[in-house]
Amino acid sequence: MKRKKLAKPILAEGEVTGHMHELKGKVDVYEREDGIREFELSKPTKLTHQEHKTLVITPDLNTSERIREYNPITEEINRVAD
Repeated sequence: MKRKKLAKPILAEGEVTGHMHELKGKVDVYEREDGIREFELSKPTKLTHQEHKTLVITPDLNTSERIREYNPITEEINRVAD
């Protein structure tokens, strides 16, 4: 599957607030054709967000997927906005 390297190590951007989930340090983030973002870490790295607690992500090949929810009334699957 094709993927492109992103200019900044951002895993997700808030659609309403403009806040973002961003990896701190030297890390490359790629976005696949299906919208999933991948990144590989060589050492523990901080994941920050303006409204959430900072997390430390362990080294590995990781992916970041958007969370979706099913609405049984409309029978639609929608992305959860931050």
